[in-house]
Amino acid sequence: MLRGGHLVLRVSTDAPAFRVLAYRCGASMDLVAGTDWYPGRCTSRHLPFQDWGRPGGEQPGWAGYRLEVPLAWRSGVYVAVLVEGDGGPLHNPATTPGPDARSGQALFVVQARGAPGERRAPILYKLPLLTYHAYNVVVPDPGRSWSLYTLPEPLPAHVPPSVSVHRPGGGTGGTPWDIFNHDPFDLSPRQTFRHWDAPFVAWLEGAGYEVDYCTDLDLHHDPELLDGYALLLSAGHDEYWTDAMRDRTEGFVRDGGNVAFFGGNTCWWRVVFDDDHAFRRVAPWSDPDGPDRPENLLTGVSFRNGGERDRDDHPVPVGYAVQHADHWVFVGTGLQDGDIIGGGSHEYVVGYEADGAHFDRSRLRRGLPVQPTGDDGTPAGFTILGIGDTAASGWGFGNAAATMGLHTAAGTGGTVFTGATTDWPRVLAGGTSHALEQVTHNVVRRLSVATRGVRPDERPGYGVRSAGTGAASRFTTR
Repeated sequence: MLRGGHLVLRVSTDAPAFRVLAYRCGASMDLVAGTDWYPGRCTSRHLPFQDWGRPGGEQPGWAGYRLEVPLAWRSGVYVAVLVEGDGGPLHNPATTPGPDARSGQALFVVQARGAPGERRAPILYKLPLLTYHAYNVVVPDPGRSWSLYTLPEPLPAHVPPSVSVHRPGGGTGGTPWDIFNHDPFDLSPRQTFRHWDAPFVAWLEGAGYEVDYCTDLDLHHDPELLDGYALLLSAGHDEYWTDAMRDRTEGFVRDGGNVAFFGGNTCWWRVVFDDDHAFRRVAPWSDPDGPDRPENLLTGVSFRNGGERDRDDHPVPVGYAVQHADHWVFVGTGLQDGDIIGGGSHEYVVGYEADGAHFDRSRLRRGLPVQPTGDDGTPAGFTILGIGDTAASGWGFGNAAATMGLHTAAGTGGTVFTGATTDWPRVLAGGTSHALEQVTHNVVRRLSVATRGVRPDERPGYGVRSAGTGAASRFTTR
């Protein structure tokens, strides 16, 4: 959504009238606009793979209502809150709603572009809209729910195994399939904007960072989206990626751009669009009989060597044991090799889903610095900076150790950092771990400096050791 344009909200309500209140979700949730009353119209639900704004069989499309997006609006994440009424005197609510609801809300993102030659922020934050919609449930009739996790079996021959981004939900205003799988530290539903992205966005803007925003769809459709940015940032649960999203992100890094993933289970599913609004998953990116393009090649890590902790299962906290404490990522933390980040009883940074790189576990048992073997697709230059040993707590897949780290593209210096756990934003926003917050600052500050087109050895600080207290290492500040 570009500033200076408009969006169309598709609404069904049994109220005689409703109005829309638009809020921007940054460091706070701020009311930016309110409409007059619209006449209400009640329309039947459609099937999950259909565009709910178009006729579906004998059912009409949901009525469309125009919402203007002025040039004065900042790039950001916005929530449209629908307020039912009878068309009487207008008034704004006495209290601000939250960014999460099961109905009556719609999330949209306003991009930075709008005026020719307009300056962009150095950071572009991407919301995982496809992941929101993959879990987003539709109940077309009583007793039947439908998402990519609850497809009917057997699937009728004329019904595609896909879900539409043109339906209620997708960040807010809907119900995630796994709402039963509660987070013991934050009862807001996972797979919603409120759970992981909203806390990270609030932290970024509260800390004063200049940030522009986009969604998966923007990255999928726009080959020039990343032009002019230094850092692409993703947090929480960014699980579903198309070919175009992946190609453009990897090309961005090869060209000297930087990416930071403060999340886990990242880029796990490869998905394709069947038309302009409905997508389906094909296979995990690492599937040797499918894409055979391990996500490690981009992120450095994979869910295959990480783990999943549901509800309050395995209640022993897992944090990151630091190695290479003199790396620039740890400047100002005071950490030494072997210290733990985010392992407190109210932190538990490793979980609910975490990614890892394969390494020789015998070195871990002997207290030696661990580096990846690369046999799962992790780039040879990937540096493991922290080990979250999920196997020691009785859970995990493969090597069963979340691995925080980074790698740099040869020649251009484009850097990819991964926090390798979905719950990084929760601990960050909770303010209980100074070290984790300092690491986040270090990564965001360093990688948001534009270096595309500048040789790594010409960058400020290249080749200078950090002031950390860990064991000597080869690592520089690049």
